Parts: sequence; C-alpha cells; structure tokens
Amino acid sequence: MTESIDYFSNHRLKLRFPWSLYHRPIVQELKRALVECPGVDVLNVGSGPFFEFAELAGAGKRFTLCDTDLRAIQLATELHSTALRGADVVAPNGPLPYADASFDTVVSMDVVEHIPEPLPWLREVLRVLKPAGHLFLTTPNYASPSLRLIENTVLEGIARVQGFSRSCLHPTKLDASKLGALLDRAGASSAIKPIAFGWVLAARAQRVPPTLEREM
Repeated sequence: MTESIDYFSNHRLKLRFPWSLYHRPIVQELKRALVECPGVDVLNVGSGPFFEFAELAGAGKRFTLCDTDLRAIQLATELHSTALRGADVVAPNGPLPYADASFDTVVSMDVVEHIPEPLPWLREVLRVLKPAGHLFLTTPNYASPSLRLIENTVLEGIARVQGFSRSCLHPTKLDASKLGALLDRAGASSAIKPIAFGWVLAARAQRVPPTLEREM
C-alpha cells in the first residue's frame, strides 16, 4: 500500500467532533467484537498511532500493531509503551512479518479502501489469523448517498485547504455487496452491517476451512 498523500496528521482528529460521528461507532463496534472474539492475541493492521487503545485496554487482549508509516509506529510506542505486545513497520505491498495462524483476532479499521488491489492484501491478513479466529474490518460504505455527498463537498473542501484532493484517496470503494464478495474470494465467511449513520461497513469474518473451500 502506497499513497502520495501524507495523511498522518489527520489521525489525531478521529475521535474529535465532528470526525467522531464517523469513528466513534467503529470503536464501539470493535469493543463488542473483542468481547465476543476468542483468545487474547490481536493484530491491528494499518493501526496508525492507535489512539483508540485507551478505550480498549480493559478488554483483556494483547495487541500487536503494524503500519507502513514509521511515524505512526513510533508514536504508538511512545503512547502505549509496554502495554503493547509488539509494534512493527511493514513494507507497502509486502508480506506481514508474522507466522501463519499467529493471532486470535485481526483488526483493520478503514484500511482496505486505500489498497488498489485488495484481494492479495486481504488473503495475507487472513493468513496470520488462527483457523477459529475472527477478522474485524471496517471501510466507508459507498452505497450511502450522504457519505458520498459529504466526501465530495465538505471533506474535499477541507482536503484542498490542506493541500491535497481526496479524489484518489480511496482507490477501492466498497458497498456491502462488493465487500462480501471480496471476503468470499479471499476465503472468508462474513457478516456485514452498516454503522455510523450508514457511513461505515463493519464486517466480522472467519477463514473458511480448506475442505469447505474445495466443496464450494
């Protein structure tokens, strides 16, 4: 994953109003998912600085973070210190530096839309998930007319003030049908629901056992 837009400074806005209208429901949904997911080892792929960690620290999980941005991992380490099991910089479009079936839960919040070719990326994410593990994934819901309107007007205006355009920010624009098909092709069964006024799709998925893949 590579981007010409430096979006790092915007991480700090996520949980502040009005950006929290979009991001706060994601955190609430993740909290519920972590309670229901078995095991304790969680990987956050594309974690950024993981400002959400303070609200999830009581979930009884051990978090490993990875991101392509060194600044994000450095800041996450400064903020969360020894509370993290690990924090790694990963190469764009490269394999994750973890063995097969390493994690009980893999989390990826609003990352897949930034990936021009999401299928290989998603298969790599599922590779490090234990057979009985759960994937929690979110992405903007491009079936939402209000989301598209806000992106094309308010958010695009803010972006231009900051010196860039959002037109190429999300090369993979998904609705529920497309996300479900993508997860299916990657080898996962999924349940997808809209949250945050319908602006966000929250998916919970599990790897399909190889025997079932052959039967399908």
